[in-house]
Amino acid sequence: MTAPRQPLNPVEQRALLDELTLLLLDALPAGWQQLVIEYKAIGRHIDVGVGVRTPDRGMQVWEPPTEAWRLLARLRKGMYGEGLGTWFSARYGIDAPDTFTIDYNWRNEPVWAPAPPPAEAYTDELRRFPRTDENIPDWFRAKLPADGETSDSSDR
Repeated sequence: MTAPRQPLNPVEQRALLDELTLLLLDALPAGWQQLVIEYKAIGRHIDVGVGVRTPDRGMQVWEPPTEAWRLLARLRKGMYGEGLGTWFSARYGIDAPDTFTIDYNWRNEPVWAPAPPPAEAYTDELRRFPRTDENIPDWFRAKLPADGETSDSSDR
């Protein structure tokens, strides 16, 4: 198991989100109005989407600093709850000038683009973030190998 030894408490989670927000605010293109990041992860498979709303209300693709992905991964790891797992996706946004929001998805299957995670990502997720049987969503369970490997695996 590679889940954190000690999860982040709410104050530490907020500090990490504040750090992320400052990082992004320093890097956003001139004239931005809104930033939206969709961050999805299963095991080591990560899928992200980023959009920046411009003054003309259009959306443009933008590449955040790579540190942003490290901070979101650290947040995901730090929000692990023993036997509960961690969130599968988060929608993070900033509205100009500096107000952020974040919504976590702990139960539903993310919409993957361009492709879903490979089969081994689901087993890897349970190794990294073990869940008790009742905390494994049905959609997730259906993607596990036929041998039924779950968080009770002996290789932790």
